[in-house]
Amino acid sequence: MSQLSNEESTWALVAWLIPLVGGIIGMVVKPNSNYVKHWSYLSIAFGLVIIGVDVVLGVISLLTILIPPIHIVIMALSYLAGLAFLIVWIVGILRERNSIYWKPTIIYDVAKMIGAP
Repeated sequence: MSQLSNEESTWALVAWLIPLVGGIIGMVVKPNSNYVKHWSYLSIAFGLVIIGVDVVLGVISLLTILIPPIHIVIMALSYLAGLAFLIVWIVGILRERNSIYWKPTIIYDVAKMIGAP
């Protein structure tokens, strides 16, 4: 791997710190940096996965609001999903800071679908 500039490392961090929006900013500011592009695509995909899971769980939660036991399970799943997203986000920050090209399973698959190199 070639030596990364501080600017590339900073923009990759910005891309990952702000899922979806940070990725778009990273793509606009450093379109020729493969490292920033990698983290930008992951950020955009991570933001889309968060939104998708939140919408699905929200709809299921609304549909089950009149069935308390199922609704409680769905709400618990929502909190667990939020915790999982927080853990993935923190691991991503640590991987980016160590200049590791990380490919988290579902997020990287979504990133490839939207055009990641």
